[in-house]
Amino acid sequence: MRTKSYFSVISRVLPVMLVGLSSNMTRAHHSFAASYDPARLVTVEGIVTELQLVNPHAIIHMNVTNEAGDVEAWLIEMPGKLSLARRGWTDETVIPGETVTAVGNPSLTGKSAMWWQRVTLTDGTELLFPALADQLAIEAQRRERVLSTSQ
Repeated sequence: MRTKSYFSVISRVLPVMLVGLSSNMTRAHHSFAASYDPARLVTVEGIVTELQLVNPHAIIHMNVTNEAGDVEAWLIEMPGKLSLARRGWTDETVIPGETVTAVGNPSLTGKSAMWWQRVTLTDGTELLFPALADQLAIEAQRRERVLSTSQ
């Protein structure tokens, strides 16, 4: 009898728990294609207000002055902390108060948001999306091999 009552409780509680967990995970992580336009790139320049180096997505918050002279709060979404930390990112990589230029895929909803492709710091340092950085490194190695075999 005890086994039957235990399974009865589990069969009622487990679906509720799974629905609760899945709704939290859905809010925490989303598809690039559902949120950003892969066919377009936008460029904005503004002042960083915060870097959130967290998982599942890191975020740069910045204030951008639009063409009308109004300040808009922009969100630059990036891969998570682990992915960026592997590339040397720390909490001091992008500093609040610094003026940066961000290039990325704009939000499909019209929000002032983008998925990061590159960020250029005040000193000219370019921070690249990991897949783009890998692609450029592979291309540079390929060119180097071609040059060394042609000499």
